[in-house]
Amino acid sequence: MEKSTRSCLFFLFVSSTFLALLLPRGCEGGPVCASLNEVMPEELPNCRHGVVMDWCGNARCAKGPGQTCGGRWNENGSCGKGMYCVCGYCAGCSRDLECALGRFC
Repeated sequence: MEKSTRSCLFFLFVSSTFLALLLPRGCEGGPVCASLNEVMPEELPNCRHGVVMDWCGNARCAKGPGQTCGGRWNENGSCGKGMYCVCGYCAGCSRDLECALGRFC
């Protein structure tokens, strides 16, 4: 083989190896925001535990004490004001003083 052919093959090998390293492996993005505003603005005052924004920026009714919350992309919802999500359930006290103790995971 000529020297120029070997250098071209070497360059091809190195560049293809480099490109293979750049290819994504198991990439994962956030959820697709297909629906907008599942909770209509006129229903928001009826949310017992307040209103929170979801992953897509839409208003949702907040979850109350003892209700499920969280998840990988917060798909189970967010807790209302004065509460926090622990082990997948809302804990703390809501604004109308309904309370739930936190769980041990």
